[in-house]
Amino acid sequence: MVKLSGKIAVVSGGTGALGNVVVEQLLLEGATVITTISEKDTSRRSPTMKPSFEGIIADVTSENSVKKFYAEVFAKHARIDILCNLVGGVGEKKFIEEISFDEWNKMMNLNLSSCFLMMRESIVSMKKNGFGRIINIAALPGVTPEAKRGGYGVSKAGVIALTKTAAEEVKDFNDLTVNAIAPSIILTEENKKWGASDDFKKWVTPEQIADMILHLCSEHGRAINGQIIQMYGKV
Repeated sequence: MVKLSGKIAVVSGGTGALGNVVVEQLLLEGATVITTISEKDTSRRSPTMKPSFEGIIADVTSENSVKKFYAEVFAKHARIDILCNLVGGVGEKKFIEEISFDEWNKMMNLNLSSCFLMMRESIVSMKKNGFGRIINIAALPGVTPEAKRGGYGVSKAGVIALTKTAAEEVKDFNDLTVNAIAPSIILTEENKKWGASDDFKKWVTPEQIADMILHLCSEHGRAINGQIIQMYGKV
């Protein structure tokens, strides 16, 4: 059992298939959770059954929006202990010469810039308080490049480089770590639409990823820093 009572956790993308599971697990362990939500998702802003959960509207690809999000967080909480960067997306499979510049920028902003902006604001608080856990989401194509995954793979490779750089920068803080999890295909209802049912059991589940995130957030996780944890299932 991981005990996170009193910890303040920020989760980007906490209303997605993976985010929902991670948020629920953090809440069960006693953390207070604040997640970014979109304009379309205001129903998740302040669930009455979970007073320790709050959703704040934010565009994580916008510097101004992220700054406003953190201003609202710090107006209510003295610090941030945990940051889970779960926002991300994958584009259509295309050869490099077929990718438009808009499509390229979309992948960089959604997967990499969002991660940078959220990390930049959290690290200041974590360094000041001497404690922090940052967990980013990379991906298999970011570790091992794949054909027709140019924009997605490069953006996730950037997440890996950003994670390792930040981990080097927090080495002087004994209880501050930065790591990333690199899944293959996550078993979600959306992903099932283009997969074969025989393959579903080979994919990594949101629950398995959430378990790893909780481990990294725990006291045992303080010994893990700058690692890209590959969770590929059996693909």
